[in-house]
Amino acid sequence: MFRNIKIFIGIVALFALYGCKDINPYDGFKAYYYGNYQKAFEIYSIACKDGDAFMCHSIGAMFENGLAVQKDNGKAYKYYLQACKQGISYACQAIGKMYQEGKGIRHDPQKAVEFYLKACELGLSTGCYSVGSIMYNKNGSSNEEKQQAKELFGKACDLGDQKGCEIYKRLNEAGY
Repeated sequence: MFRNIKIFIGIVALFALYGCKDINPYDGFKAYYYGNYQKAFEIYSIACKDGDAFMCHSIGAMFENGLAVQKDNGKAYKYYLQACKQGISYACQAIGKMYQEGKGIRHDPQKAVEFYLKACELGLSTGCYSVGSIMYNKNGSSNEEKQQAKELFGKACDLGDQKGCEIYKRLNEAGY
C-alpha cells in the first residue's frame, strides 16, 4: 500500500513538473484512475504531442493493454520508443520486455538487454534486475558475465529492489 502511495505521489509530481501548456495532464490521470480511459487517452495524446514524454509512455501502455483503443503492440512500441528516447525509464523497461517476450515485435534477447540497460542507467531497479537475470541465466555464462550480473543485482538493490539484494548477497557469497 505504501509503495502505491509513493508511486501515486511520484506520478502527480511528474505531472506538476512536466505539465503541458494547453491541458492539465493531472486530469488525464484522474480520468484513468476512475476508469474513463477514453478521456485519459485524449488528454494523454494532446500532452504527448506537446512533448510530454511520460504521457507518450502512458499511451504506449494503453495500446499494449487495449484500454480505450484496440490492442496494438506495434503502436505501443512506437510510443514507448518515443518516451524511452526522452529518458522515461519505464518505457525503456517496457520495450526490453517486449523484445524479451517477442510481444508484438521479434524476440531479440540482445535488444532486450540494450533496453533493460538503458532503464537501469536511468535509475529503474527493475531494469537492472531484468538485465542481471538475463546475463546470469544465459547458457554458458562466463564468470565475468556472472560478475557483471552481480553488479547489476547490486545496483537494483541500491535502487530499492529487495530481490536484487538477496541475489547480490548469494552471488557475493558464491565468490562472484
